[in-house]
Amino acid sequence: MRYSIITATLNAARFLPRTLNSVLAQRGCDCEIIVKDGASEDGTVEILKKYGCRITWSSSPDSGLYDAWNQALDGGIRGDWALFLGADDFLLSDTVLECCGRYLAALPQETAFAAGGLVLGRNGRPKTRIRNSLTDMYSLLLRGTGLPFAATFIRAELFRKQRFDPSFRIAGDLEFTARLLTADNLAAVPHYVTFMEHGGLSDSPDHAGLLLEEKKRVLCMHVIPKARMVAESCLRYLPEYTRETP
Repeated sequence: MRYSIITATLNAARFLPRTLNSVLAQRGCDCEIIVKDGASEDGTVEILKKYGCRITWSSSPDSGLYDAWNQALDGGIRGDWALFLGADDFLLSDTVLECCGRYLAALPQETAFAAGGLVLGRNGRPKTRIRNSLTDMYSLLLRGTGLPFAATFIRAELFRKQRFDPSFRIAGDLEFTARLLTADNLAAVPHYVTFMEHGGLSDSPDHAGLLLEEKKRVLCMHVIPKARMVAESCLRYLPEYTRETP
């Protein structure tokens, strides 16, 4: 199984090595790491240089997270699945991608999104564990929350024609998911995948108003037109139970 791990970073030198090392430590799979730095001024470039040919990176100004992701994608990716990690996120074990790969390999070709579990915390210390059933994930979309993106694998071929909307500052991952989600292209991965550090853009009280505005925009653009499909999907998968996998 081949993965493309994509990270956008800006002045996150404190956490970035933890993120990169968690990917480089993966066993039993082929991983490429692509980092798009937004012209950081905290020593990030010096850190990236130390990794040499083990990662692909560039550093230049961008207009935000989703523009950075798009620039990373424009360079081409070679994985079967893409995973977008924040510069302060990390993979939970050195075998997590190998374990997920066995599951991903068995999914039908039409599956575009495969969402695993997410562990939330601060300074690497877990506080909350989140793993949703398919019913939960479709329900979250109706509430404008979306998938646990840092733990969601996206089939790489989707990016042959699709990109993130850079007009969004915080909810571009929600917009991308809502735009492309169907009743048959989502799967739930029975593993916890990623540790996500609290304190990102979506957590900041200073950005609460913008986040709410962008969520409303996504609901109007994509979710309301699909409301019947989303509701029917909630009912369709209601009997589903997934085995807990730490």
